[in-house]
Amino acid sequence: MKFVMYSKDGCPWCDRAKDLITAKGDEYEEFKIGRELTREEFTEQFPNVRTVPYIILNNDVIGGFESLQSHYDARVA
Repeated sequence: MKFVMYSKDGCPWCDRAKDLITAKGDEYEEFKIGRELTREEFTEQFPNVRTVPYIILNNDVIGGFESLQSHYDARVA
């Protein structure tokens, strides 16, 4: 599984999401707002998203850290 994650520097929830994905043995591709894309580009691409991390798996939106955690919990159940 390879996740796509939009994040920003100094975001503790982004760091927790990266740690969780790595701990589960999965991979992610990260796009940092302010580096790989501007805030304006991010809001153009995702007009209804207001927080990071923003996580996508196989073109399906996972959402933020808590949704990622729920995604993993559902896989175990």
